[in-house]
Amino acid sequence: MNKKAIAVLAASVFLLSACQPAEVTNETETVTEETETTSQLSNEYYSAIITDNAYQTSLNRGITLGLNSTINLKAFETGLMNLSQEHFSTDSHYFQEGQYIDSGTTNSWLGRVSEENPDGLNPEDNGNNEPDERNPIYLDSFLEQNYMVQNGDGFELGGISIGLAMNSVDYYTKKAYGSSFETKISQEEILAEGKAMADKIVQRLRETEGIGDVPIAIGIFEQSTEDNLAGGVYIAESVSENGSTSFTNWETINQKKVIFPASGEESNELSSFENFKAEIENFFPNLSGVTAEALYVDDQIVEMRLSINTQFYGESEIVAFTQHVAEKASSFLVPNIPIEITIGSINGTESFLAREAGETEFYSHIFD
Repeated sequence: MNKKAIAVLAASVFLLSACQPAEVTNETETVTEETETTSQLSNEYYSAIITDNAYQTSLNRGITLGLNSTINLKAFETGLMNLSQEHFSTDSHYFQEGQYIDSGTTNSWLGRVSEENPDGLNPEDNGNNEPDERNPIYLDSFLEQNYMVQNGDGFELGGISIGLAMNSVDYYTKKAYGSSFETKISQEEILAEGKAMADKIVQRLRETEGIGDVPIAIGIFEQSTEDNLAGGVYIAESVSENGSTSFTNWETINQKKVIFPASGEESNELSSFENFKAEIENFFPNLSGVTAEALYVDDQIVEMRLSINTQFYGESEIVAFTQHVAEKASSFLVPNIPIEITIGSINGTESFLAREAGETEFYSHIFD
């Protein structure tokens, strides 16, 4: 298990000893809730709010028009939390999944605007089914995250983050169970539509009881296409403060994800990956695939995740191969960035290796 996984597991198990009581009144009785927080083992993570020994899940969990892949979903959620750290410090804020936008509101907002659904954020159906003439579905999903602050013996809302997952390609059928068609959407369209939707959302949130003037951060996420093995990235963000009902100062985010060796882009990173791949294939030729996902920010590589698939026959082979991978990764892969390597087989994950930024040696774990 890698260091981050250990930190997450430990954070989910150990709770701060201090419980914060909060009274909730209904028509018949007064119920006292006990609110706790998970411990914070690193400032890379938020402590999470726990109420009555239960983690509070999002009110609109799982509602989407069809995020293209689990890779997109993970990038959408973790990316928004990373953006949130710029506005809501992990030192003073606690994480809670969204508690203000419920499932009914989510379904309404994700729908097309119409007489029956005036709150729809996607454009009305213009009745045309041709790829370049129809009004596409721009907004595929959105995500709410709450950031709480301590107030005396309890917690109160300190900020909200909203993620908008936008389609770069809208996949649709002209009839039920028919062939799939595509409407391609440019990044300029994504940004224009996303920014217009953001203003509508913040206006509605400002009218929601309990939100008031808290800062509301928002990020526009561009989904990768169905045939892209890499997840999408955030391309713009902004924050509404002091009760503002619009977003004015948008910041462009220059990120991209590249899959090695399929990218076709010549680079020093690709060359180092191919040298590493050749070394481990020479040692253990029974490999069915070696790939890597690299994240670039402002055209500089900042992290890499590798996946190695093979077929093992015994514990000794797993140990020997993992040791060889650690050695060659230190020699050939890009230095000074975080790297994770997962070695798997038809039986599941066999071993895991990781290195933090600035380190030279890889931590490894071999699963029983």
